[in-house]
Amino acid sequence: MTMQSVSNAGQPVPGPVLARTCPSCGGAHRSDLPYGRDGWRTVQCTGCDFIYMPEVPDFAAVATTFEWSASYAAEAARRKRTSPLLNRLDQITRVRTRMFGRRNPMQDVRRHIAAGRVVDLGCGNGSYLASAGAGYDLFGIDISPALTAQADALFREHGGYAVCAPCAHGLTQFETGFFDAAILRSYLEHEPDPAGVLDSLSRALRPGGIAVVKVPNFASLNRRLRGAKWCGFRFPDHVNYFTPATLRELAEAHGYTVTMRLKDRLPTDDNMWAVLRRPG
Repeated sequence: MTMQSVSNAGQPVPGPVLARTCPSCGGAHRSDLPYGRDGWRTVQCTGCDFIYMPEVPDFAAVATTFEWSASYAAEAARRKRTSPLLNRLDQITRVRTRMFGRRNPMQDVRRHIAAGRVVDLGCGNGSYLASAGAGYDLFGIDISPALTAQADALFREHGGYAVCAPCAHGLTQFETGFFDAAILRSYLEHEPDPAGVLDSLSRALRPGGIAVVKVPNFASLNRRLRGAKWCGFRFPDHVNYFTPATLRELAEAHGYTVTMRLKDRLPTDDNMWAVLRRPG
């Protein structure tokens, strides 16, 4: 993949922006898809089928103008205003899901790694990890200064700390093989350079270490039914859109073995999970 800072003069998007080739295979050939909003658009790579936004906010804009918690609230308000019935049905579904307990990625970590150092990429304020990470040293990386400060305070109580940086760069601040496990929960869909992050993470993981990944599932039935109104579309927050096949292809191209059980990629679920393992 190549990224280049470009001017967005004449475009209805706040800038500056980064222009990208395919984040998976680096290919420059693509076809337009009918999904986008407010000047942001999506395309599909004609070489590997990966779906992505060809122009994305630069890192400074992500940390300020498009800071995650603010943009999440704005998107929730927009959906409530423009699609009140669909929004209500979505909220009912979320309540039903929470009745049976939300899946925490530390459950997957504990199945594979009994103890050790865990890094959360895109850690936010760190609260969900700190609440389930007893017995592990917790670390995090996030681009938001405010959220990283909150995570740092929590993780220092669990033997670690948080770093404020783009994740590929933040991982270089740790020794080779430093981590036993990594969590990429609702993160890779936001990352402009997912291939670069997976390479940096491979260096920072010990042989046999794992990464637990959760991303929206573009192949879900709900996306096919709702089209442009699918809940997985978030512009400009979600810059990559994965299917089980493209997630597996990206991970394997960077040296990971991938475990994705049937229940991790159900077509009835808007999200999917995978465990990536660095070969020992």
